[in-house]
Amino acid sequence: MRPLGERRCVLFDVDGTIAETEGYAHLPAFNRAFEQVGLPWRWSRDDYHGLLKTAGGFERLLRHAEDIGQDSEALREQLTLVHKAKNSHYGQIMAAGAVPARAGFAELLRALHANAISWGVVTTTSRANWDALWRYSLQPLALPQPSVIVCGEDVTAKKPDPQAYLIALERLGLAPDHCCVIEDSRNGLLAAKGAGLDVVIVASEFFGDEQFEEAQLLVGELTELLAHV
Repeated sequence: MRPLGERRCVLFDVDGTIAETEGYAHLPAFNRAFEQVGLPWRWSRDDYHGLLKTAGGFERLLRHAEDIGQDSEALREQLTLVHKAKNSHYGQIMAAGAVPARAGFAELLRALHANAISWGVVTTTSRANWDALWRYSLQPLALPQPSVIVCGEDVTAKKPDPQAYLIALERLGLAPDHCCVIEDSRNGLLAAKGAGLDVVIVASEFFGDEQFEEAQLLVGELTELLAHV
């Protein structure tokens, strides 16, 4: 793989890539929301592992309803309330400092910045969730601001559709070979490859059993990428 130092921008997925938010923030936030709304669902880590094959929190709620034989359309209004409550609980969990950035993330951004390489965020999580991660976990680290942010509200089709990455490239005004993507899931890998981008996969809690043969590089931690800047 061409070194990151030869790129003009490195694009990061968020959940699982920048921080292990899935198991330590999203999952408990869903369970708190179920209780708040009075829905008798509770997800284990094993349940959530399977549900993460579907991109998007609201989409996971619909899928779970279908998986357990309930009418997702009949539940749509209630699930909308669950999703709104879940995002509120997520913000509270992040505000409590429960989820730091992954090891090596801050150092990697500083190394990119020192080499005049920008960075961006391409996620299908909500803008509010990204803002909470930035405010409580990343901004205190005095990191450079991302050059582009694409969130779930910006797309009509979520990963593995490449739309989010195509939007990022358009906003940056860069060709795919000027950028590189860091992801942790197969859905993310397929989305980035569909936009013509090279992909680094960093191992994360929930996606270690997926196949990443199309990736240019696989690493266990972001610290390993410092040698590639």
